[in-house]
Order: sequence, then C-alpha cells, then structure tokens
Amino acid sequence: METTDSRLLSGILEEADKKATKILEDAEVTARSLLEDARLRSEREIETEKRATEDKLKQIRFRLQANMASAKRKANLRQIDESYQQVMNRVLASLDAKTVSKHLSTWIAEAAIGLDLKEAKVAFSAQCPVTEAHLEQARVLVKKATGSDITLHLEKKAIRSIGVVVSSLDDTISFNNQVEIRLRRFDRVVRSMIQERT
Repeated sequence: METTDSRLLSGILEEADKKATKILEDAEVTARSLLEDARLRSEREIETEKRATEDKLKQIRFRLQANMASAKRKANLRQIDESYQQVMNRVLASLDAKTVSKHLSTWIAEAAIGLDLKEAKVAFSAQCPVTEAHLEQARVLVKKATGSDITLHLEKKAIRSIGVVVSSLDDTISFNNQVEIRLRRFDRVVRSMIQERT
C-alpha cells in the first residue's frame, strides 16, 4: 500500500511540479510579454514626446523669426520716420518767405484752377505777403491754362503759415496751398525715396 500511496503521492508531486513549472513558464512568458509591451509603449511615448518637443521648438523658432522680422520692420519704419522728419524739417527750413514768394503766383493759379470759380479771394501770411502783382500773374496763368478769366481779391484775414489759401467769396470751398500742406501732398513720394535709400 505504501508503494501505491507513494506512487500516487509521487504522481501528485510530479503533476504539481509540472503544473508549477508550466505556471512559472507561463508567468515568465507573460512577464516578458508585459515587459516588451511596456518597452514598446515607453518607446512610443518617448517618440511622441520627441515629436511634440520638436513641434514646440519649431513653433518657438517660427515665433522668434516672426518677432525678429517684426522688430526689424519696426526699426526700419522708425528709421524711415526719423529720416522723413529730418528731410521735412530741412525742406521747411529752406522754404522761407523769400524762396516761397517767387512761387505764390503759380500756387494761386493752381488753386484757382482747382476751384474752377469766376471770382475768388486769396488769404496769405504776414511773413510772406501776396501782392497785386502776384494776383495779376496768377490771372495770366489761369487764362493761359484754361482760357477763363478770373477775378482775384486779397483776403484781409491772414493765415498762420507761409503760402496761400484760395477760397470762394462765401467761404464754402477753398484750396489750401500753404507750404506744410503742399509738402504733405508729396508725403508718399518722399517716403518712397527715403525707403529706397535705406
């Protein structure tokens, strides 16, 4: 009986040992599979993080380039503005009463033609007065350019800056040919010239 029991016990132990070995082997396979899955998952996560980091770096570089370009553009515009102001200050300084007086007849005629009136009044500054001779020259220029006669009167009320303002007698329309206003008309041209040189 002992032999049978012993064989039975040996068989049970052997069976248990096989099961234990099988369980261990399955556990090792499962553990290796889990480790491999974990390794693959971590590699994917690392790759995803790398891509995200590279994308963020690209965005940062792009923003940096955009900011640098914007700063350069602003500096350029500031330089153009400063140069423009210097040019305009020099031009204004050079356009004194003596220089402008020679052009008043032309400026009056230009304004009169622009207004297309039969009769108008001419306002001027005390620093650079308009004379009857200027008005006569302007009449001749208008007649030559348009074939029309115009009557021009000197306005009693003075303007502040050098140049002329030609208006209808009832002040409903006017044409401003003061130095500062004339210069503003050339604003784009002057800025373009400065931009080309900077």
